[in-house]
Amino acid sequence: MQKITADKIRISNTGSGMNDALNLTEHIADVMALNKRNRFHARLLAEELFSMVRAITGEFSAEYWLEADNVNKTFILHLDAKAELDYSKKREFISASTKGTNTARRGIMERIRDIIQAGLYVFEESAEVQSEYGTGIFNYGAMGMIMEDSGMSEAIYSWSMQKYKNDVQKENDSDSWDELEKSIIANIADEVQVGVSNDSITLTIYKTFRQ
Repeated sequence: MQKITADKIRISNTGSGMNDALNLTEHIADVMALNKRNRFHARLLAEELFSMVRAITGEFSAEYWLEADNVNKTFILHLDAKAELDYSKKREFISASTKGTNTARRGIMERIRDIIQAGLYVFEESAEVQSEYGTGIFNYGAMGMIMEDSGMSEAIYSWSMQKYKNDVQKENDSDSWDELEKSIIANIADEVQVGVSNDSITLTIYKTFRQ
């Protein structure tokens, strides 16, 4: 068997479905006959994927599934989430952004969570935010985010770990590079992609295992 596509599993930030999703990940790793170290890394990537959205304030529901190539030993982990926005927490996040209190260097996972929250809590009310706090208060470029033209009314904001790594190297940003070197996901995953549009979040992790 070459291509493997697993059924979708619904999970939530309360932990519902996460054990099933982790068991599925381990099962696919077994089917692919990955060695012990790589099976552990496959599960760890799934745990990191869930951690990205589980720490976000507010409720969410998500669908998790994965694709695998048994010949190339490639894993693609997907998480499509819908967040129930919390207005008070949205204002708290925006206020912290204006004061710079949410920009401290804490690690790449925290950066990814900030990126997701920025998409959910800021872009969704950009006109109101600019009216209340003024323009130019959020340095999205510094976060490594880009806006894509979706051809629809809403914008899609995205982030790529590989692009971020390349930018950090070009800028000789030693602090950000230190973040990456200490990160579990940055050391295991080949690529992490984040997309945010309104209340929708897409997270994808790519990994080719070497036995």
